[in-house]
Amino acid sequence: METHAVPRDRLMVPQHRFQRPSLSSVKACFEKVHEASEKVYHGGGVWGKRMLGEAYPPMYRNTAWRMIGYAEALKVEDNELYRKRLMEGGEYLLREQQANGSYLWWCYETHGHPDTDHLLYCTANPGVALLEVYRLTRDERFLAASGRAADWAARHGISRNNNYNSFAVWHLCEHNRVTGGQKCLEAAIHRNREGASPRQLPNGAWAGHNAWIFYHALIIRGFAALYGALPDGHEIRRELREPVIMALNHLIEEQRENGHFRSCFDPEEWEKSRDPKSHYSVHKPDIFDACALQALVCVQDWTDFDTTNALCGALASPMPEDLDGQGMPHLAYGAGYRWLAGQK
Repeated sequence: METHAVPRDRLMVPQHRFQRPSLSSVKACFEKVHEASEKVYHGGGVWGKRMLGEAYPPMYRNTAWRMIGYAEALKVEDNELYRKRLMEGGEYLLREQQANGSYLWWCYETHGHPDTDHLLYCTANPGVALLEVYRLTRDERFLAASGRAADWAARHGISRNNNYNSFAVWHLCEHNRVTGGQKCLEAAIHRNREGASPRQLPNGAWAGHNAWIFYHALIIRGFAALYGALPDGHEIRRELREPVIMALNHLIEEQRENGHFRSCFDPEEWEKSRDPKSHYSVHKPDIFDACALQALVCVQDWTDFDTTNALCGALASPMPEDLDGQGMPHLAYGAGYRWLAGQK
């Protein structure tokens, strides 16, 4: 396993220098993923493949990630169809929420995996999407639904999967950002310390399952969300600096000359994924990573670390072959479009 140590106190000088892409080129990327999304739209706020057959819904990330992407694009341009799709998704997510605030995972088993760790990520995505609708409309129904989702996450135990915990940290911090409630912030601090940060290697990454660059990026996003939710000088913010810097340095080292990223640094995990039966066998050695793109936007939005170069590289890199991606390219290009529009 590669354990090349990275600096803990400063960001590394990048191996590659990237030019900032034009706003029109990034807008065109978002329009392409929108067109791809329209091809898998079932109506009523529902997108994507039904993994368990027609009697069950697609995974909710298909809706939530697209909603967040549309909300980001709407911060740049008013588009009637984008707004319509966002609202359709919001109404759908209100209907699908469980009484306890969670969202089920419609994959592998028809019971939806109630109250399992899987729901940390299945619930966080709709939670953030609902907040975006609330920000746009000030309709209290969406804020209340996000609050129920956050309460469920705050009650649920710590997962052994770092990126699952980081999903919840992201939503808890976003809910805190809107409401100012300390309960969510305290829950995010606890979950990040106990479930997202542990087992980080000297190379700034995590072994095994979370060695995949997209899971690594999700952990960075959680770090950035918590860092930004804390006031300057807060002791937890000081505690976070080292793991954030290390994680960002790993991401910077893994970025290729064309802006893509190495998909997995862990040789053992990579070898396992070469089994054709593995869900990860589809991944090539170097990939466009929508999660990294969004995470880098979050770092720029919420922290004092400058990763502009890496972000420009990701934004300008060749688009993924799979423009669907369960909606993650939609979210990432929407976030990148909004970020780039705000730059001078």
